[in-house]
This record gives sequence, C-alpha cells and structure tokens, in this order.
Amino acid sequence: MMEERLKRLRKAMDGGMFQRMPFTKDKNQMIKRGIENSRGNDQDIPLHILQLLLKEKTGHELLKQLRARGIKKYEERQGFLYSKLHKLEQDRILESSWEEGIKLYRISNRGRKLLQQIEEGNHRNMHSFKALPEGE
Repeated sequence: MMEERLKRLRKAMDGGMFQRMPFTKDKNQMIKRGIENSRGNDQDIPLHILQLLLKEKTGHELLKQLRARGIKKYEERQGFLYSKLHKLEQDRILESSWEEGIKLYRISNRGRKLLQQIEEGNHRNMHSFKALPEGE
C-alpha cells in the first residue's frame, strides 16, 4: 500500500509543478520514513488524550492542547475526535459531565490505571489500547 502511495505521489509530481524536481531514491526513503512516523503518532493519540484529561477539559480545549503537542489529525475533522472521546467513554476510560451546557471530559479511575500501566511499559495493555478505533 505504501508503494502505491509513492507511485501516485511520483505521478503527481511528474505532471505538476514539480516536474523539474527529480524523484530520487533518497527522497523516496525520506517519504517512506515520514509515512511510517505518522502511523506511530496516530497510535499514540489515545495516550495523549488520557494524559491531557488528567484535568477536566472541554473537547475544544483538548483539541487545542493536542494541536500544541503537534497532533493535527483532528483539526479539520473534529467529529472524529468526538467519536474517539465517545468510544473512550463507552469503554469507561473517560467520564464526562455537563455544566452550563458544556460537556467536560476527564479520565476515569479505570483510565488512570490504564495510563499508569502504559507509562510503566506494560505492553499488553498498550497493545489493546492501540486497538481502539481512530474514527476513520
């Protein structure tokens, strides 16, 4: 699948404004590394969410703090973030409450235990945590 992405990118570059720019082997490897790194970052998003929700926040506040950590996945698709939060609530990893018409999210006791296990390097729990859907 990654090779197909690179082929499409190369075709776009050859036919577009980058036609004078050579698609070298080094650039190919650099792009592959970037794709692989972005996948790793996606898998860490639930971990960032738990860390940020140690203190109660609105979805908007959470989005801003994810952006500050360099996670821009949800900027244009905020509905996916709320889908993720809802899934974490269903799994009792997060809790929420309404105050003056605003929904506030916070980590549950179960979520705290999971976060502690992940941060201590319990890979079994990290693996199951990564399996949570990303909303896509």
